[in-house]
Amino acid sequence: MAGNGKLYPESHFRDRPGNANRGGSGHGETIMKKRTRIISVLMALFIVAGVWLAFRPKPVAVETAVVTSGPLQETVDEEGKTRMHDHFVLAATVAGKLRRVELHAGDPVRAGQIVTWIDPAPIEPRQTAVLQARLDAARASQREADALVGRAKAENDQAKIDLERTRKLFEQSISSKEAFDRATSLAASTAEQLQASRSRAQSAAHQVEEALAALATHSGNRATQPVAITSPVSGRILKLIEQSERVVAQGTPLVEIGYNPRLEVVADFLTRDAVKVNPGMEAIIDDWGGDRPLRARVRMVEPGAFTKISALGVEEQRANIVLDFLDGYANLADAYRVEVRIITWQSENVLKVPSSAVFRSGEEWAAFVVAGGVARRTAVKLGHRGAFEIEVLQGLKAGDSVIVHPSSDVSDGVRVRLAAGK
Repeated sequence: MAGNGKLYPESHFRDRPGNANRGGSGHGETIMKKRTRIISVLMALFIVAGVWLAFRPKPVAVETAVVTSGPLQETVDEEGKTRMHDHFVLAATVAGKLRRVELHAGDPVRAGQIVTWIDPAPIEPRQTAVLQARLDAARASQREADALVGRAKAENDQAKIDLERTRKLFEQSISSKEAFDRATSLAASTAEQLQASRSRAQSAAHQVEEALAALATHSGNRATQPVAITSPVSGRILKLIEQSERVVAQGTPLVEIGYNPRLEVVADFLTRDAVKVNPGMEAIIDDWGGDRPLRARVRMVEPGAFTKISALGVEEQRANIVLDFLDGYANLADAYRVEVRIITWQSENVLKVPSSAVFRSGEEWAAFVVAGGVARRTAVKLGHRGAFEIEVLQGLKAGDSVIVHPSSDVSDGVRVRLAAGK
């Protein structure tokens, strides 16, 4: 039926040109084609997304640490050993037959206790003459040394007078500065010469006493009397150098004794580390066998260095550093091995990062900071270095998460994930 109320046969509409596209079947086909295109596009997108997900780089597994604030110590570390501060080596005072030493290493001894005996060898007249000649020579050296002391004293007195006269003339602008300097230098030089001559005179006097003692010991009937070797202090026997009975010469070392209350630590450091150490610095004695570290303090840095061959055959210049215990040293004894850590700098509150998190990047230091699952290379400025941590001056802030032990797979902008179990 048409809009004007007339009736037409069905074929009227079906057979007219152009009415095929207006039918229900054509409209459905159009919808199907659109759906097909949409599905094809979605499938293509899914495929592209799947390929991208399949081939994109996987996140690198890393370990991280947090930048924190706290105490930090900078130390120089080295192996050391304990030693008794006072060592005494008992020697044979006369030549003769040493009796067997009945004591053993580790035994305690008292001051004045007899350690062993020596039966002096009979002296011959010829040896007496030799000892007398040695005494005469020692006395002659003493007279010469005393004369040198008198001469040096006279020169020093004259130099002092000349210096005082030159000083007054210099203050009055009569004498030159050079003359005053020469007088000052001469006075100092003569004072040192006087001190040296007095030392030589003292040494000559001791030589006379030694020669007298040797002659007295080997003279008369006393030559056949046994001589006692006594301990000068109370302590412990560290080593028996000679224990069995045998004939010894005068001056032969027999027994080494250590004084118990004065145990110290000595460690040889490379000279480049020793220059950082000053007397009074605190130190930590570790790995000595106890359940806690021991505190110590540097007493002395020996003024002279020495050459030591390392395990790799390299010559090294080293210097001994001596430390005193601040805590009790429990069961430590002489020549025990310890680890020495001398604190050259410390602070109670610094920004610090693990040493394994920083690395060289050109001329600067850098670290990888993890932000949003991505590693970002960050330049940092470092300060003091501890055993396992380093002070951070610039580039990081407290709470930052940094990668420790970064591998070659880690680079700026790479995605990362926390390693399993970390």
